[in-house]
Amino acid sequence: MKITKIIIFTFLFSLLSCKNDNKNAIGDNQKYVKLLWRNKQFEWISTSLVVKNKILYFGNLNRDFYAVNLENAKVNLKIKTDYNPLKKPLIYDQNLLLTEYSNDLIHLDKTGKLKWKINGETNLRNDLAEDESYIYGSVLGNGFSKLNKSDAKVIWFLPKNSIITETNKPAFFKNNIYLGLSEHTSNLLAINNENGKIIWKNEYKNFSKIIQVKTEKGLLVCLNKDFKNGQISMLNYKSGNEIWSKSLNCDLYYEPCIINGNIILSTYNNKVISLNIENGKTNWTLDLKKDAAETTIANFKENIYFGTINRNLYSVNFKTGKTNFMQPFNYGILNPIIEDNTIYFPTGGSEIWLLK
Repeated sequence: MKITKIIIFTFLFSLLSCKNDNKNAIGDNQKYVKLLWRNKQFEWISTSLVVKNKILYFGNLNRDFYAVNLENAKVNLKIKTDYNPLKKPLIYDQNLLLTEYSNDLIHLDKTGKLKWKINGETNLRNDLAEDESYIYGSVLGNGFSKLNKSDAKVIWFLPKNSIITETNKPAFFKNNIYLGLSEHTSNLLAINNENGKIIWKNEYKNFSKIIQVKTEKGLLVCLNKDFKNGQISMLNYKSGNEIWSKSLNCDLYYEPCIINGNIILSTYNNKVISLNIENGKTNWTLDLKKDAAETTIANFKENIYFGTINRNLYSVNFKTGKTNFMQPFNYGILNPIIEDNTIYFPTGGSEIWLLK
């Protein structure tokens, strides 16, 4: 398992950070985008980038963890840690929750001073989350747990099956938590946030991977097995009963984008698809053919934006699915960032680009 993770990480890092060797290298001022800043010394790892209140947080392979100004790259914080940049940091009120290579979870204040440290499980790379005064994640010996932010005291934890199976990032709705578990089959739990009791459980025997996303219609569930067979369903929050469902080869690495009653997501067969949130019917399909979406899909001013495996940035009308433009980049494009009515495009070359 450890060797597999290293291979996957090495591949992703090489893909995103290697510059396009095309003779027609992309200049810093293009028709649709322009470079905001570049700092190759950052050497950030794509999986670590998080933005809160115009502060960009990230780690690199040199054990550096940064907090920099999104607009000008001014460094607000630089510390040495054992933070594992394969695992996304959790930021709240400028406090840092970082998962180390040992799976320990450390809590730092905005100056980098340690507040507390606890032993975590491997699943912490996926299920670390926060809501109000609490954090959630897999704690050593307990599995998925609810903890106080202030002192890491465990409020409750799930039965042992959350230790022996892979958990995912939970979704929150009212007083419930929705957690997916994956092994040979996939399961979905609805959990009472106050006491940790399981309200209902759905089992999906034909699928091995699952993600769940909160929407105004219900709980959206995406399932897949072996990158070939997939399903998307809308569930009732209270009962777990299915409102609608359809076969779809969903890409589970990126959460669907929910826009004005539409669900827009990428698939493992190189398509971007828009569905009606009420009934799951297809609004439009964009076939990327020999390319494939390789970032989250971001909604910005009536259009969606995403990067692809071939280092192209797409702008697409979210109502019609028609492409506005396709802009090549020198480096791999990372998840678009929307802050203060502006969209930013980070790349694997430690760059930030702007939409013109």
